[in-house]
Amino acid sequence: MLALLFQIGSERVALDVRRIKEVVPRVQLQRLACAPSWLAGTFVYRGRLVPVVDLHQLAGAGECPGLLSSRIILVPQPGSEEERLFGLLASEVADLQELEADPKALTCLRETSQPDLGRVLADRDGVLRVLDLDCLLPQLARGQLLALTRRETS
Repeated sequence: MLALLFQIGSERVALDVRRIKEVVPRVQLQRLACAPSWLAGTFVYRGRLVPVVDLHQLAGAGECPGLLSSRIILVPQPGSEEERLFGLLASEVADLQELEADPKALTCLRETSQPDLGRVLADRDGVLRVLDLDCLLPQLARGQLLALTRRETS
């Protein structure tokens, strides 16, 4: 699998490029009042309102640093009937790597209310997490994100 590599806090993370719509520079985001801390804000992408999840905040690693290598990774929103997009704000988004399927990869144990950063495997540079978009957001967060985009399109 060809994967895009980036950082969430101190963890190296990979995402299958087949799940990515586009990677865009970090842009000015419009913060929403009373939004959860993990929602960095929204921006307009090709006429559509796109909510952006700060992966650092979601994982409890503070805010995503304002680095030149910080990017917004646009992905389809799991559970939406139309192709609604949401953004993943991450740092050090700069590398592609071919990853081998590893049957020995560790599944992360977590509480159900916490984000799931994916299974853990070893690569040439050490430990790497492989993000699964369908499992990333806890159910409550997934519902909030879906409700936000539904409200904006009606």
